[in-house]
Amino acid sequence: MNESPIVTYCCDLKVVLLGESSVGKTSIVTKISTGKFQKGAATIGAAFTTKQIQFNEIEENGVEQCFKVSIEIWDTAGQERYRSLTPMYYRNTDVALIVFDLTQEASLKKARSWIDELKSYLDSSSRRDKHISMILVANKVDLVAKNDGTFDINQYLENWDIPSEYPLKIVSAKTNEGINELFDDIIKKIPKDQFVKEDAQARRPSTIQLNSSIADNSTGCNC
Repeated sequence: MNESPIVTYCCDLKVVLLGESSVGKTSIVTKISTGKFQKGAATIGAAFTTKQIQFNEIEENGVEQCFKVSIEIWDTAGQERYRSLTPMYYRNTDVALIVFDLTQEASLKKARSWIDELKSYLDSSSRRDKHISMILVANKVDLVAKNDGTFDINQYLENWDIPSEYPLKIVSAKTNEGINELFDDIIKKIPKDQFVKEDAQARRPSTIQLNSSIADNSTGCNC
């Protein structure tokens, strides 16, 4: 019996990481793109990588749909001397990850300045850029959490002035805590009308579900 073809859709997504130097932006990018933890040197200007992720859904009529997302991930420099270059990477961005360090409260204040800068850019940019979603990413939870299971992140951040209007994600690039979930959430919130149907239907591929692992770079489609 022949397997039913699935309907495949593709989408491109641009994600930019912003934040002070040494908060772990490069480590987050390395973890999601290679699965490895690496203490990177300071980024000069910006670094660029791509990642393909796919997930499948089955409609009520039994038709299986495959959604492939090609993510452009831009890792920007946090040093002040490169600050004037950052706005050029905002163009056509879909999601901005504002990263701060859970061991350095001062990095949250810096994160606020990145938010203000991005908001200012949006106020003066084209309609295309009005749709940038901002997410606060608190990195290095492994350095503040206790191993006895008593750690309460809400209590830890009680006196931190966290902007409440943006989603907050707690992660560790070193241990991978929250990293896959962060990108899974981003992918799953993409409106379905942003996906474009692939030209040809394919028979059932060897898919990798978002809630289990990340697809290899070779699984993306050219759309």
